[in-house]
Amino acid sequence: MTPLIQELAKTELLQNVPDELLRQVMAHASPIELNPGELLLSPNLDNHHIYLLLSGTLTVHFNSPDAPVIRELCQGYSVGEMSIIDDTTPSAYVKAKEHCRVFPVHRDFLLDLIQNTHPIAFNLLRILTKRMKVNTQKIINDQLQILELTNQANIDGLTGLYNRRWLDNALPRILTQMDKIAQPLCILIIDVDHFKKYNDLHGHQGGDIALISMGNVLRTNIRPYDFASRIGGEEFMVLLPNTNLADGFTLAERIRQETENQLIANPDGILLSGIAVSIGLAVSDENATGNSLFAAADKQLYLAKQSGRNCVKY
Repeated sequence: MTPLIQELAKTELLQNVPDELLRQVMAHASPIELNPGELLLSPNLDNHHIYLLLSGTLTVHFNSPDAPVIRELCQGYSVGEMSIIDDTTPSAYVKAKEHCRVFPVHRDFLLDLIQNTHPIAFNLLRILTKRMKVNTQKIINDQLQILELTNQANIDGLTGLYNRRWLDNALPRILTQMDKIAQPLCILIIDVDHFKKYNDLHGHQGGDIALISMGNVLRTNIRPYDFASRIGGEEFMVLLPNTNLADGFTLAERIRQETENQLIANPDGILLSGIAVSIGLAVSDENATGNSLFAAADKQLYLAKQSGRNCVKY
């Protein structure tokens, strides 16, 4: 067996193929040498071959040959299958990362081999299946990354609650949903009392610990279908779908009491001062908008502060 036949037998497409058929393939063409950076396939050029990579490494790029590498192909791989089978131009740029040797198999010759040789047909099917799995996994990974980035854009980095960006999009949407089913939306605007003094006393790290503690209070006291967000500084908002004034007040009062009773400690376990909150409450009616509901709750928050703080007003 000649060295070239041995190389061909190690490729994905020609593994387990009889020696006689390998000799036919070898007689069909000769290896092509590629210099580093040399382009093998391009979406701008028709392709009539499948290329078997005998040595070296090929890189795959979308959009342009200089775009980031999508995938690297090593010895034994093949490229050009999809464009050959679909009779279209390649979907990506393929170029040599280093000095490479590739063996071209012409489209017509390949199709004859597939029709008459079961091992090659099976190998090609396996190659294409593997490509589809890789592409599917990449799509899944991309979707997960997009979801992660989207979540990061909507989550407050300190407390883990939703942020103002999320709230600005969610409040009118949830209000519309409640209007459709003729149910009220109750909102709470919560402000940590005397937070500037707290920061002056315990420093910004202590203030951050207090805000994290506040976030924990909200997370553990709202219902599964409620939403808590940090809307800026020491101010928070809770959206309570399908909730009337009485039920909203009960929940707000529980949040106020839990906040007042919560122990706050630094990472060394040393207790810090406790915190208290003032809460403004508003409930939607048929004429409410996101802005009007926000303004109504904010007005009640102002009254809570004017009334001595650490209370709920509605």
